[in-house]
Amino acid sequence: MTGAQRLSQDAREALANDPENLFAVDQHSNAQKRSGDAATWLPAAKGFRCTYVGHQIAVKAEYHLWVTPAEHDAMVRVLDRC
Repeated sequence: MTGAQRLSQDAREALANDPENLFAVDQHSNAQKRSGDAATWLPAAKGFRCTYVGHQIAVKAEYHLWVTPAEHDAMVRVLDRC
């Protein structure tokens, strides 16, 4: 996530293990996403996108991570359809 490199080791571990940030996915989806954000990757299941973006926003707020302009615009587009 954008900004995570500034976090302490303990905070990065908390982020990596935060249930709000973890989703069980198949290997193909995980490989497609890599480190993509909402501007470059969204779940194929359109009905899950609102939940996915909501979790991203919650996690970014919790860990004081930033959102790029392109990511912000993509999040707004998704949330406008919820």
